[in-house]
Amino acid sequence: MSDSGLGDDFPAAPVTFDPAVPLHHQVYLHLRGEIADGLWQGRDDFPGEREVAEQLGVSVITSRAALDRLASDGWIERRRGRRPRILYRLESAGDPAPEAGPSMFEFGPFRPYAYRVLLAETRIAPAEACAAFGVPAGERLWQCMRLRSVDGRSHSVTHNVQHPGVGERHTADQLEQEPMVQLLTRAGYTIHRLRRRVGILHSPALVTEALGLTIAEQVLVTTFSLHHPDDSVLEWVRIYLHPDQSTPEETMDFATGKWSSAEHM
Repeated sequence: MSDSGLGDDFPAAPVTFDPAVPLHHQVYLHLRGEIADGLWQGRDDFPGEREVAEQLGVSVITSRAALDRLASDGWIERRRGRRPRILYRLESAGDPAPEAGPSMFEFGPFRPYAYRVLLAETRIAPAEACAAFGVPAGERLWQCMRLRSVDGRSHSVTHNVQHPGVGERHTADQLEQEPMVQLLTRAGYTIHRLRRRVGILHSPALVTEALGLTIAEQVLVTTFSLHHPDDSVLEWVRIYLHPDQSTPEETMDFATGKWSSAEHM
């Protein structure tokens, strides 16, 4: 644990490092987070490798590796004999908001995604999916994982789990082209209810490879279950969102208690 008081305007705060994750990666994530949050906006005192090393209690080799990666990723500019210069431009209040990607979960005719099937077979399912279907852990269920892209940019990976009698009916062409909800409704299934929750997880290797991430990076994950009219589970879904993507603005109407999205679906 060390103090992160980088710069006079930053109060010292403890930084706890995970011994299982390379230090240079954690320093990189820490500094990148401060830059992205605008904490160095309009300043010219971003620390060099020795200052980072001293303030975070790491070696100069570690801080150098973190700063080199920030530079290679376009967050800062490094020149010999000069302090690093911030390249990241924070959107100002007068600028248009960054374009948001589509909703993580698509329902109905709106389909902005291009799909690439990563896996489609019956195999041992995640324990949470087994629990949703009311079967013992270790049960074999049909599973499909697809990389979803928008305008050529990786957006998310979906992990759909269904009973083999349902999932094995989908053709390869359908999985490459259509939303899963559309496949299910066209097959005659009625989706009566959807339950979802949001969390943060480390992604499995198949997901990190598809999204171009490292195994140490955590991503926003939404987990859904789709239910028949009798409330039994039709499908269990987990969606891993690329950390560079944003979702549409949602609005809650206090009069009705309902949420709506700015995106037309």
